[in-house]
Amino acid sequence: MFRKMLSYTSKGGKALIATATLSFIAAELLWAYFLYLAVSTMSAMLGGAAGGIDQILLWGVILLAAKTAFAILADLTKHCAGFDVTQTVRLKLIHKLKSLSLGFFTNERLGEVSTVIHKDVDALEGYISHFLSAMWSDIAVAVIIGVWLFTKSWLLGLCMVSLLPVAALALFLGLKNAQQAQKANGDNLADMASLFVEYTKGMPLLKAFPVASNCESAASENGAFRQKLDASVTAFGDSSRYLSKVFAAYTGRFAVFFELCSAVLFIVGAFLLQSGNITMSVFLYFIIFSAIFYKPFAKMELYFLEYVKAGDSYRRVASITEAPSVRAPQDPKRPAGFDIAFERVGFSYDETAASNGSSAAITARSGLGEGGFALKDVDFTVREGSLTALVGASGSGKTTVTNLLLRFWDVGSGVIKIGGTDIRAMDYDTLLDSISIVMQNVYLTSGSLLENIAIGKKAAAREEIIAAAKKAQIHDFIAGLPDGYDTLVGENGVGLSGGQKQRLSIARALLKDAPIVVLDEITANVDPLNETKIQRAVSALAQNRTVLVIAHHLRTIRAADQILVFDQGVVTERGGHQDLLARGGLYAALWEAQEKAVGWKIA
Repeated sequence: MFRKMLSYTSKGGKALIATATLSFIAAELLWAYFLYLAVSTMSAMLGGAAGGIDQILLWGVILLAAKTAFAILADLTKHCAGFDVTQTVRLKLIHKLKSLSLGFFTNERLGEVSTVIHKDVDALEGYISHFLSAMWSDIAVAVIIGVWLFTKSWLLGLCMVSLLPVAALALFLGLKNAQQAQKANGDNLADMASLFVEYTKGMPLLKAFPVASNCESAASENGAFRQKLDASVTAFGDSSRYLSKVFAAYTGRFAVFFELCSAVLFIVGAFLLQSGNITMSVFLYFIIFSAIFYKPFAKMELYFLEYVKAGDSYRRVASITEAPSVRAPQDPKRPAGFDIAFERVGFSYDETAASNGSSAAITARSGLGEGGFALKDVDFTVREGSLTALVGASGSGKTTVTNLLLRFWDVGSGVIKIGGTDIRAMDYDTLLDSISIVMQNVYLTSGSLLENIAIGKKAAAREEIIAAAKKAQIHDFIAGLPDGYDTLVGENGVGLSGGQKQRLSIARALLKDAPIVVLDEITANVDPLNETKIQRAVSALAQNRTVLVIAHHLRTIRAADQILVFDQGVVTERGGHQDLLARGGLYAALWEAQEKAVGWKIA
């Protein structure tokens, strides 16, 4: 376990930990040597020798100054090692998260990932940088002091360690129970954190339905959620209390046997001194230096607790860092063009979850169970530079098609090609660089508007960003703000309307200038004024690009080069707008239903 934990440190971090450990050892041995000189001098003076005090004072000043210097060096290097661990592990997690498939994020909810990145990384950092160096140095010093004391009196040495094996056994026997209790407690904490994230995000809804949120209506959905949250808090409290009892039981037994070791040493030592079998100096050596020898054992309870906690945190961090990434090809290929082909593609969330060993998690968290959604023999081609619309009822497979194109999931059967190249044979970054995405739910960071648009292109010049914003019909709005493009955006775009977020997302896609564009019903939840501006921005984005658009508003895709109609994971119709209307099938029924809804009004 120690070796695995240390794998999360850089070479420089390992060197810092080694330096801290050696510095702690040097500081402790210097202090021990000062005590040795003091005891030896006092014993000599009691035996009738003259002088020695001045020499002890001089050595005391020199040794204490050196000890202080080594202690400062140890503290400095262990803190620097801690910063190295934190940086290394969090960067590793961030890079790993980017390489994982969408399936991982279906399993690991936001609260759980957040708990790992913050709480568990901090726990690992504290254990690796602060506890390991101190523990190793205490053990090394104890071994040196112990060997030296045994040379003075093997009998007192045996008394000194007589009950330590029993004390250590008491802790070892409790290790498995403690690890299980810590795991259950950590799982309950992650679950509670996830539910609190959901609770916070849903606060506007809960305030709109206060009766439900306060559980006065047990049958309501929000009331059920509040009950679930309360149950999670209760479960975490119960597991925390149980964990404390487990720790207290085993550490208490250890403490009893450990304290008895000191008692045996003092009693036997006093008897041997009185009988003349040892000298006063030897007795003093054991009384004084046994405190240094016992130091790692006195801290063993703390080391035990921290080891259990750090081991659980390591398991959680490793669940991300060792999760299977999107498979990378050994010999990546580049596409010859930017047409898109789905060839007899099949896909099932259930099968994909089972292959990852996480069917239960996905079923519980995404609502996909036995007989859930599946794509079946999806076969179509999107010509380079053309626009293809995907239509159909909710849950028919439209978004799944775009997710498969982006390799958020891998197909169960068949193949997806871009420019005649299987996307699984392409480098994943090359694939994503080839595609711009404008989704219905826009993700914005808490930085400035400029930084949010610049996500589309690394090291983009300010002029490029402004040009993209103008094409996206968002420049006038930004220019009218007091701080312009340097205006800070709240978390996830708080304070911006849905239409403004969409146009920022389009500006980002324009800046990226990828040859393929995926649009996910971006005008579904905006007002008519914003819809007009978004349509103009989309027209600019679609020029000379291969476009795949998911559409619910059929009026917006009448001019599409190709319309694919999905029903329960199957492409049931394809063709142009007029052709599909003439067939009188599902597309015609959807069109008729929307046309009737145009004149709908509240009675």
